[in-house]
Amino acid sequence: RMQAGMSLGNGRQAVAWNQALTYDMVFNQPVVYELPKLSVPTTLFIGLKDRTAIGKDTAPPEVKARVGDYTKLGKRAAEAIPNAKLVEFADLGHSPQ
Repeated sequence: RMQAGMSLGNGRQAVAWNQALTYDMVFNQPVVYELPKLSVPTTLFIGLKDRTAIGKDTAPPEVKARVGDYTKLGKRAAEAIPNAKLVEFADLGHSPQ
């Protein structure tokens, strides 16, 4: 269950702006192909119970069953980013607070 803290706290405007930028990137600029170009130190924090996938709620059942598997996606992203570090949290989902 997503807690409301991020969208109700003092930084809610910054959270809203960053979420808007993220959605724009996801829908208009598939950046997965640019991950190998990252040259900054990168640590990925992944909640293994996360099943978030934009558009999943309207996807056909056969697609819905395959998307948002961060047990696989986290590893693939870490492999694509040079020298990335992957930190997995077995008991957490999306946006833990």
